[in-house]
Amino acid sequence: MMPGNPSRVVDSAAAYDRYAPGYDSLLSENRINAHMRRAMMAFERDTFRPGQRLLEVGCGTGDEAIALAVLGCDVVGMDPSSEMIRIARAKAAAAPLRGTVRFVAGYARDLDTALGDEDDASFDGGYSSFALSYEKGLDGVRDGLSRLLRPGGVFLASAMNRLSGAEWVLSLASIHPSLSGRRLEASTPHKVGSVRTNVYCRTASELARGFAPGFQAINLRGLPVVLPPPYANRPLLRWPTLITALGRLDAHVGGWPILRYLGDHNVVWLRRSGGPPR
Repeated sequence: MMPGNPSRVVDSAAAYDRYAPGYDSLLSENRINAHMRRAMMAFERDTFRPGQRLLEVGCGTGDEAIALAVLGCDVVGMDPSSEMIRIARAKAAAAPLRGTVRFVAGYARDLDTALGDEDDASFDGGYSSFALSYEKGLDGVRDGLSRLLRPGGVFLASAMNRLSGAEWVLSLASIHPSLSGRRLEASTPHKVGSVRTNVYCRTASELARGFAPGFQAINLRGLPVVLPPPYANRPLLRWPTLITALGRLDAHVGGWPILRYLGDHNVVWLRRSGGPPR
């Protein structure tokens, strides 16, 4: 999340339609966001295998789906922003794919409707990087995934945490206690370019319960844990070696007891009920 008071609160699709042309530059400008993206892509490579059919919920401009398709996966990515989808399709057309990739427009909560032409259990697994926080409720996501993922399939989800340890430390150090209290509200304004959209923060337990009973949590990490939230990137730019060092430490301690519950985001591996362990 990023502090600030842009003038308007808009729907997430409208926010990212406006922001889409500059979205990819975020990773070159914000080293904390880049660290989080690299970590999620590493988790995806470790979780999924070439030849699997995967579903991405909230694909943005398509980098993660395309990377998995390059490795040999068949990926369907969906996102509510038509501009993000347009950019993703253009990237895919120029990529050296070993598998396939297809992009469709739709909100996560309308997953079953957006992919109504898909057969039951037609995906081996799926993932969502940082997108589910834009959903006020998770019932539609859970119900859609329960139909689309095969029993035993894994869904890897990262979403904003209600309990960010680094943000608490940052708020105390800056004598700005309201900073850490924002996530405890029912919704939190999130700056996207020149506008705001609402996000809904959840603890790891709340995130896992949102997918019950159809899914069971099998693993959890915080991301990042020792690095501060992405909005702290600018003050830290004068110390690039510190960001690198904290990123390496974060990769090591993000799964430790207690610490894994205190990340800026929660990363949860969820197994679709009804199948054998993988």
